[in-house]
Amino acid sequence: MDKALLLIDDGHDHLRVLDNIAKHLLRKESINLTTKYIDPNNREYLTEEHDPSIEKLIQGIIDKLKSIKPDLIVVDQFYSGNKDYKGLDVIEELRKINKFKKCDFFLISGKRNAIVRDIFVDTENSDETKVKHLAKIIDLKINSFLDKNFKDEAISLLKKRNLNEILPSKLRDYEGENNTFHRFSPQYGSLTFEELADMIEGDDTEVSEILDEIFNLTLSHYSNINEKLQ
Repeated sequence: MDKALLLIDDGHDHLRVLDNIAKHLLRKESINLTTKYIDPNNREYLTEEHDPSIEKLIQGIIDKLKSIKPDLIVVDQFYSGNKDYKGLDVIEELRKINKFKKCDFFLISGKRNAIVRDIFVDTENSDETKVKHLAKIIDLKINSFLDKNFKDEAISLLKKRNLNEILPSKLRDYEGENNTFHRFSPQYGSLTFEELADMIEGDDTEVSEILDEIFNLTLSHYSNINEKLQ
């Protein structure tokens, strides 16, 4: 089984951790883990004035993960010299994108208790605003708020096999190649692999009907093969 992990962090300390996680999963679980690392402070994610840009960072993540749907995204909360955005802001932006809506997220260097405390000790905001900030964090559906160490938690999560993720993951192997299903229900006619992956991950109401058609065609295909072999 193939899986992927993305680390968004401005330090290089965890690159060896990524390598250790990948080796453990391959040796113990027969899982081939692809790891990607992005440093938000890299020049390519800064403005022409060398200021941090979350827009450039998000676009860079999209570009770097072509044909890859990460099973886990580990995001650092704080970036040195960057007061424009934090890890929570990065997660919020990624959650708006279909491809990342169902990804698992860890936030490191941002313990949940400390984040909640900081919200409610802020004297500049009203209670209503504080509650909205807290509700926003809850809506992000972050799996774990951790210190810097995330190896054991990552291994535990990644070794689980979720069948609901298999088809979108396979479809995203061909992301950007414009591969298309040409036979579907009349309202669709055709869908690219990427469009179908987006629909599945976005819980589109029509997905059940489309998947039924795919499975029926697949079973028919294998049935015909079996008949020829007899």
